[in-house]
Amino acid sequence: MKIRSLLKTIPLIFLLMSLPVWSQNESVKFTVLKTGSIDPLEATTLQGGSWFKRFPMTHPAFLIEHPKGNFLFDTGLGTKAKEQVQDMVWWARLATEFNQDVSALEQIKEKGIKLDRIILSHAHFDHSSGVVDFPDLPIEVTVEEMAFAKTKDASAAIFPSLFPETVQFKTYELEAKEYEGFPKSRDIYGDGKLVLVGLPGHTPGSVGLFVNLSIEKRIFLVGDTVWNADAIEQGVPKFWFSKKFVDNKPDEVMLRIQELQALQKRSPEVLIVPSHDARSVAKAMELAK
Repeated sequence: MKIRSLLKTIPLIFLLMSLPVWSQNESVKFTVLKTGSIDPLEATTLQGGSWFKRFPMTHPAFLIEHPKGNFLFDTGLGTKAKEQVQDMVWWARLATEFNQDVSALEQIKEKGIKLDRIILSHAHFDHSSGVVDFPDLPIEVTVEEMAFAKTKDASAAIFPSLFPETVQFKTYELEAKEYEGFPKSRDIYGDGKLVLVGLPGHTPGSVGLFVNLSIEKRIFLVGDTVWNADAIEQGVPKFWFSKKFVDNKPDEVMLRIQELQALQKRSPEVLIVPSHDARSVAKAMELAK
């Protein structure tokens, strides 16, 4: 009888052994901090979009709480966002609109959470505006992104007031380790729960973040590779003017979109979240509950 009971447990043991380590507990907490919003015409967010309906977009910071540390993935719009935007070239300033909400700094203070660092998906204004609010924290960016940010006139969305001398940048390189079809990655805490992957194209050093809450709950934050999640399903880029304004290498962005399509087909349990797609961000918030 004991032998029969033991034999029944063997398949379960092998099943547990086959699961990734990160799937066996839910020690990571994921929270969206909304710092602003815009409501553009859908047509401006992707090729072939409608000129007759609005598309809700958000400017979030993502709060990640892990047993080994807490960090923000992007900052959204900081306390000085309205002042900073005045530093843009005139034509970019005219094209930049937003409704500002409560900054990440204020929300973090209200929650009473201690942060260890900030990791940027990329250096553009609407993702890095708040780094000046955290002068005591290291701001982690890839080596490629740091070089891009320091290049004069590299992008109209990167300008001097974003990164004064008080900002403590810390650069890193992704390892040549494939993860979910992406050739370069960085396992932040070494347990597979939070994994960065390279997404060059929108900017040279753009990264995405896999947040593995459990085997059924997986979120992939893809920054600005696309603005509208429908672009992944349809396999289309941003609207031509938007693309010209924000994408450093549009051809590489299309390769990233193809990689996202392949990921969605291969791993449908992964929720792909473009940072500005309010619908996708809301789904991520619901999934993380």
